[in-house]
Amino acid sequence: MTNAAQRVKTLIQDMAEDRKHYHTLATLLEKQRHHIVARDAAALDALNVQLMALYQQLSQSSQQRYQILSQLGIDADTEGMKTLIARLPDAHRPSISALWQGLQQQAANCQTANEYNGALLSMQQDILSNVLNSSEPENWLYQQG
Repeated sequence: MTNAAQRVKTLIQDMAEDRKHYHTLATLLEKQRHHIVARDAAALDALNVQLMALYQQLSQSSQQRYQILSQLGIDADTEGMKTLIARLPDAHRPSISALWQGLQQQAANCQTANEYNGALLSMQQDILSNVLNSSEPENWLYQQG
C-alpha cells in the first residue's frame, strides 16, 4: 500500500470514528440540556468534563484530517473532501461520500444543540439576575436600556 493510500485509509477510519464521537456528543448535549433545565449544577459540572474531553478528541481528529489532506496536496475543506472522494475507486465513492455527508450533518446538528444549550444558560442567567435584583425593585423595574 502506498503512502498516499495509507493516508486515505487513515482518514476514512478517523471519519468513521468521528461519527461515533458525534453520536456520543449529541447524546451528551441532550443530557446537558436536561441538566440545564433542571438547574442541576453538580450534574452539569460532571458532564462538562466529558464534553470537554470529547471536544478535544474531535479537535485532534479535525487537525489530523487537515494534515492528511494537506499532505495529499488537497485543500483541507469541504471542496477538498469532494475532490478526494471523486478520486476514489468507483466502488468506494458512494459509501465514503455518505460517510462524509453524515459526518457533516452530525457536526451541524451538534452545533445547533450546543447553541441552544448556550441560549438556555443565558436565559437562566438573565432570570437569576432579575430575581437577585428583586430586593431592589427600583433597579429591577426601571432598568436602563
